[in-house]
Order: sequence, then C-alpha cells, then structure tokens
Amino acid sequence: MQKKILVFVLFLLCRCQNKEESPFLPFGDGFTETPRFEFQYGTIEETGDVIENTNYTSFDSNLLCIHSLPISLYRRELGGKFRICWKTNESVFQKWNEGFSLLENDFLEYPNWNLSGKGWQASTIELGKWKKDSEKLENLFSWDSQILSSGLVTYQTLGLPHPTLIQRTEAVCEVVFPSQSFSGSENKQRTLTFEFPCPDLGEIAEQIETQNEKWLAECDPAEPVVSELFRHSESSYQRFIEWENPKDKVLCPRFSSIDWENEGTWKSFQSDLFSKRTKLILPRGILLFSDESKYHGIPIPKDFFLGLGTNVRVRLGDSEFRDSNFSFRQGNEFFTTQTHSVSCRNQFNFWKTEEIFCGNPGLPNSLEKKENEDTMPGCKPDQIQITEFYPGNHFDSEMPIPGYFEFQNTGRTCDGSSLNWFFDHSLYPLSAGEWVLPTGSIFLLTRKLWVGLELLEKEKPFSLPKVSFQIPSFYFQDRKTKLKSEFVTSPYHFHLLRFQEKNRFSIQVNLRNESPHPQVNSSHFLSSYGFQISPGKINEGLVNQISTELMEYHPGPSPFFDFGFFGREEGVVTFERENGNRYSFWKPNGTEILTFVTEPSGCFGERNYRLPEDFFTHPIRSLRYQNLSSNAPITLSLDPNFIREKSMDGTRSLHPEPNPIFFSRSLVPSLNCAGTFRSPGQRKERSLEVERLPSAFTYLSNFSLEQDMEILIGNGSEKVSSTLQPLGGNFYQLRLESPLPHFPEEQIYSYFSHPKLIKTKSFLERKGPIQIEAIYPNPHQSQNEWVYLCNRGNDPEDLSVYLVEDEGNTDELVSYQTRFPSLSPLGSGGQSFQYNSTILNPGGCAWIVDPDGKDWYLPIFQKGSDLLLTVRTTATIGNGISSGESIQLRKKQGPKSILISSFGHKESFSVLRITVATGEFLWLKSDALGMSLSDFEIFREEF
Repeated sequence: MQKKILVFVLFLLCRCQNKEESPFLPFGDGFTETPRFEFQYGTIEETGDVIENTNYTSFDSNLLCIHSLPISLYRRELGGKFRICWKTNESVFQKWNEGFSLLENDFLEYPNWNLSGKGWQASTIELGKWKKDSEKLENLFSWDSQILSSGLVTYQTLGLPHPTLIQRTEAVCEVVFPSQSFSGSENKQRTLTFEFPCPDLGEIAEQIETQNEKWLAECDPAEPVVSELFRHSESSYQRFIEWENPKDKVLCPRFSSIDWENEGTWKSFQSDLFSKRTKLILPRGILLFSDESKYHGIPIPKDFFLGLGTNVRVRLGDSEFRDSNFSFRQGNEFFTTQTHSVSCRNQFNFWKTEEIFCGNPGLPNSLEKKENEDTMPGCKPDQIQITEFYPGNHFDSEMPIPGYFEFQNTGRTCDGSSLNWFFDHSLYPLSAGEWVLPTGSIFLLTRKLWVGLELLEKEKPFSLPKVSFQIPSFYFQDRKTKLKSEFVTSPYHFHLLRFQEKNRFSIQVNLRNESPHPQVNSSHFLSSYGFQISPGKINEGLVNQISTELMEYHPGPSPFFDFGFFGREEGVVTFERENGNRYSFWKPNGTEILTFVTEPSGCFGERNYRLPEDFFTHPIRSLRYQNLSSNAPITLSLDPNFIREKSMDGTRSLHPEPNPIFFSRSLVPSLNCAGTFRSPGQRKERSLEVERLPSAFTYLSNFSLEQDMEILIGNGSEKVSSTLQPLGGNFYQLRLESPLPHFPEEQIYSYFSHPKLIKTKSFLERKGPIQIEAIYPNPHQSQNEWVYLCNRGNDPEDLSVYLVEDEGNTDELVSYQTRFPSLSPLGSGGQSFQYNSTILNPGGCAWIVDPDGKDWYLPIFQKGSDLLLTVRTTATIGNGISSGESIQLRKKQGPKSILISSFGHKESFSVLRITVATGEFLWLKSDALGMSLSDFEIFREEF
C-alpha cells in the first residue's frame, strides 16, 4: 500500500512539472450524467459584502452542481475550491438539498439518506462511524485542511473548513462534506459522503504548484492584522483569534512563530503546519487560529488563548496587536470583538448553533446577509436617549437591586443590533440578534436581568462603584459606519443617591434635566422598601424644587453638615459650593433635618446622605442654596480661618446665625461621638454668642442677654464691673463709669462671662496711640526679626519711654544710632532710616530690629522717614520672637507701665496665636482690631 502511494505522488510531481494548460472546461460545456470534478485555484467570480446564496447546490438547465462552499462564498474564494457537476433532473436536485439540510440539524436518530446515479453514490453518516469505515478502505491520495497528502499546500481566502477529497482507487474519489453545526461532539455530527469518478489529480497538483510559484514571485513581505477574537469555554465557539490580510496583494510574511505576552512574560508557538499554512496569505485572506478542531483552522495550544480579552499583546512578526478588555459573554448572548463589523442581525455567520452569537470566524467581518425589502431599519446612535440611571443596590444582600441604564428610542421603530454601547473603556454590543425597539419604547441595559417586571432589557456585565454621584459618560456607535452619539456627564453636578447605607434613588433624566428620582411615578413595589426608581417606565413631569437652611456644620474630624426643612414639603434640593460643584438630593415628606457625610459612622445616626469622599478635602468657602425663609437664592460664606477659630479646632460644630455673628457653636456634647460637641440630625442647642459692633462699647447677641451676664472693663492691671443697657432687639450698650479708672492712652478690653458662653470672651474697646501693625517672627536668619509699629494718635510720642515685652522678658527701646553710632544700614530697596530719633510723629512708623541683625528683609511699605529702633539689651527682640508668641508694647508710668498695644492680646480672654512658616511675616489689615485670625494677612520674604 505504501509503495502504491509513493508511486502515485511521484506521478503527480512529474505531471506538475510538464503540464501548463488549465484543466477546466467552460462552465456548462460537455457535461454528461456522470459527475465531473472541477478544481479551481487563483480565480474569483464575485466581490462585495452581501451574501445572497448560502446553498451548496445549484441547478440550471438540468445541470446540477455541488460546491465545496456555500455558493456566495465559493464565488469569493480565490484559493482552493471545487465543484462537481452533472446532468440530472430537478427531483435529484431537491433530494441533494435535503441531504445538505440534514447536516445542519440535530437528531436523536439520524434518518437514512442515500442517493445514487450513473457512476456516483452519496449518503449521510456520523463522522465517527465514517472514520472507522474509512480506515478499512484504501487511501491513495487526499486533500484535507488545505494540504495535499503529498505535502503540497493550497491557500485560501476564507478561513473555513472545506470538504475532504480522498482518492480511494485509481477510478473512484470520495468527497466528505462536514457539518456546519457546532452542537455536540464532532464525531457525533452528521457528514455527507459523495463517491464519483476521479479527475486527473496530477493536473490539479500541477496547477496548484504553478499558482503558488506565481504568488510567491509577486508577494509583499508584510504581516496580517488581527480582525476578530473570542474566548469563552461555555460557548460552542470556544476560543479563536483571526488575522486578515488588509491589502489587495498577496502577503508572504517572514514570521515563523506566533508570540504572546501576558503580565510581562512572552510565549512563542511554531510548528511545521503553522509555517505551511501561513507562508502565503491571499488578498483579503483570513488566518484562523484555534484550539477547536471543528474550525479546521491553524491549530494552536489552549494556553495561547487564556488572555484574550484581558489587555494582552499578540505578535506575528512585525504585526503586533494590543488587546483590550472585553466581555465575550453578556447575559445569555455571546459576542466577538471585531475590528470591522456590521449589525449583529445582518452579519453572516457560517456556523450553525442554537446560541445567540454575534461574530463570523473565518470570514471578513463586513460580510452581510442580503436583507428583504421590508427589513426593519437599524437604530441610529442619536435616536437613543438616556432617561434614568441607577447604580444598583447589589451590595446589599437584603435587597440586591441591580444597577441599570435606562434609555428611550426617540426615533422610528428600529433594530438595536446595529449599535454598540461604549462604557468605562469597554464595548458592549447592544444585541446579538434582531432586537426591535418600537418608537418611544423604554429599554434597560442592566447588570442582572430583572425578574417578574417584563422589562425590555439586556444584561451587560459592566461594573459600577458602590457609591455613585453622576450618570457615567458613554456613547452609542453604529457598528458599521462608526458614527457615534455621546453622553458626557457634567463634572460639576452631583446627585446624592445613597441614603441610610443604601442607594435609594436613581437619577432621572427628563427633557435633558437631571435630578434624583421623585416619589411620584416611582415603582410602587420598590417604594414600599424605600427605593425611588422606575425601571422601564417613562418619566413624566419635572420635579418640585424646594428650599432649605443650613443648620449645623462640623469641619473637624468626621465632618458633616445638616440642612433643615419644613416637614410636610417634599422635592429636590440643590446646593452649590464655591468651586461651582452642584449637589442635588431628595427631601422626603415629614423630614425636618437631614445630615450629609462622606463616610458612614455611628456619629451621624441613620438619616444621612453620602457625599463624595473628597467633599471635605478642601475647606468649604461658600454654600449657595434656596433659602428656607425668603425662598430666594442665598450664599453663605465660610472663611476657613474663621471656621477653624470659631469651631475651636473642630471640637465644636457650628450653627449659622445672622450677620454679623455668623455662627454659634454646639452647646452640648455628642451622644455618639466622644470628645466633640455636635448634634447631627437632632435638635440644635446653640451657644450664646456676643459680637462687638463698630461703635465702641455696643454689642449684638444671638439670644436675649439675661441678668446673670457678668461684664468687666479694663485689662490685666485693673478691671471694673459694668452693666448692659438694652437698645432694642438683641442690641446692647455698656453703662460706663465716668471717668474710667484707666489712663487715656491705655489699651482696654471688655470681658463677658455667662453660663451659655462656651468661654469668657473679650473685645478690644480702645487702642493706644502706638499700634503694632506687622511682625516678622520667624525669618530665615533668626537675628533678622523685626516688629513694625505706627503712631495712630494725634500727638507725637517719645518711644524712649516705651517697653517691648514678649512672653518672658521686657526691654527698653532706643534709637539705632544710640546703640550703634557708626552704623547706617539701609532698607531692602536702598531706602534710608531715621537712626537718631525716638520721637514718632502722628502717622509715622518705626521698625524695632534685633541689635545682632543685618540685611533685614523689609516689605515694600518701608519709607525713608521711618524710625529705626532697637532694644537696649537682647532679652526680647534680640532674644528671638517665637512664631505664635505674643508681643506687647507698654509705656512707662512711674515705677509701672501701662498697656498700649498688643500682638496676641494675652491681656484678653481671646488669646490669639498665629504660627507661620520660616520666611513669613504677619501684617494687620487696615482698620482691623487684631483679635481674630482673619484680621491678619501672611506674606512671604522674596529672594
């Protein structure tokens, strides 16, 4: 037997070398009742992307032809293909169609199908049984998987299985047509066998070799590109990657292996069969790599497909493909990822399966089935509009509601399979088969299918964060034209959907307006569980906008704020921050206080809305909302320094008060958060607040001041009692002794004590004529510190009788020339000073500098008329001013001294400490008292 095969192969090779003429006769010429085999190679009859005839058989003028591929594909195949034709009648033609139809169906017991004629016979049989029977028969020659048994390779355009051709004897050949079905095991599938008189196989081999040599002589040494891929073990389609030649030239790539990179590790695969099948790639030709034998593609190990759809790299020579994340299974549908595509409904698929599948392995992705004239039009991207978004409650096992996007078809009735949906850098084809979307219909793309609601929906494996505040951006794309329609979310509008640790609300879109879903028109069933969503239901009417009022704000650890409302109102509330970000939420009926937080905590109780986690990262500078009392927009300003000072570094929350008080503080400690005074979601108990009005000794409070208010006037040297005189409302004035027991130029304070004051409070009531206006406590060179003071009185002042005092020492002031007669330093801009005087005239200013310093950094407001002073010793200024240390300016009065000016106000109950970084100095704002952080500006030394 082996000797016979060897002789036959040698005979074929000789024939291939000595014959040049084509073995083909013109179609339809000279046929008889005996089948004639015609092999074609290097010819193409038809181009285009529309597939019309998918039969293997044709019949015209009593001539029956059996083709190796469905006829529309046969006419597009440039590579190896054949047809077998003979004269017969239409009855035989119909029986052949029945035989081929059996290959597409599953049967528990296969029906008998047998045909025969002059010199031929045909039957259907299980592939496994045929293999056993075939082993018992002779096999002189075969053409299987595009390779002749002699080793000669035929190339093909389409990556599809062709029938196997076997020469049994010198006179008899057999063609075995495989099934296109993917169901069941390959050996259990039915196959159709056809025995007929053998052609001149030597001429066929000669033509193949001649054509291959011609293609090799004119080919382009370039590589193919990836056109389609798929991986899912639960699908009959298993795993494959498809490469195509995008050119109209024959390619002869130089690669010898396929390479795969996953997580930094490269793998390579090569084999003799791989090298043979990829030596030539015909124009627009397909290479199909798969580990599934049914494809009859180029076999490749399974581990080369494990990373498909997970952002890996595949390389053929210089052609490299970077994969992207893709979900091949979406609900009960399977999708391939393709570089070119058409509507899933229209895409021609050679393979037969009961699965809902969108792809066409082995074929150009752009091939379409011919449509009927009354076929439903495909949907256009711009006719699909979003109407609702819900992030889901699938994290809650008690009520695992899936997240979804709800859309409406605003155009004519159409087929949704024409669209791709792109979300979160992933592609989701809308449907793997025709999906009719009537005009005005509502449909859902959801993480899990809903049960019992009879919704128009598709399950998609997208992911959503546990807490969402916006409709994520996405776009729809026409699969064929690539035209798209985008929805881009506003980065400034946030919807607060998570309430009491559940996503209670969806975002409703109505007339392109977004808002949290109202109570009206929400699902009655889900409303009973506290959810306001309406999957599959058209949104009607705009929501009611209602007013609110900020009731409490806590800026410190575990920050929060409370809004207050009228109890019976319900609707959407919107507020805005200084950065332009807007926040919307639903206020339910019967609720008077709602708490807003960024993270769950037992401190906040149960009735709280979740804010974006970075909401309190930057201090709130303003809140704008529709005011509850006036029903008009109001902007509440919140200076961070003032808030920090007022809240006592975050230990007490704040309650808004009318201008000029701005805020009171929580009076009682939190029941749930140890160490803090706050009341999230609860009745507010505010502290008493007293503020000084512009006129000296006049005040405003947020409560009526009772009789047990204790008031003193003076400073650390002497304080005298006083009482308040009501002026109407919460305005008051001090009743003063006449005259006060203090020197006229002495700086004095008022002191307030009351049980509802958080702490005793002081106000600066009268300044001395000389005022400390700037201080440089922490220079780059420690000896270059200074204090800047000015005469704001009406008379000249001799500073030689003044003392400067820090928190530990006191020193006398002298002119700079008195201590350093030979030195005349200049200011930063070259300005000079008055060195030899201590007389400071009204409106004049002076610099007190360290006697050890030099090259002081002085701000631009330094003038040549300024006095330059220093201290007699180095105990105060010369000993270093610590950042945050209080400084006093005192005037000698006999053996004692009186307070004239203060930085830090240690004589008051409102001691102020301001710490600055190295190289920064503090300057008192014009007309400010210096009793608050906000009274100062910080400047930095420039080099």
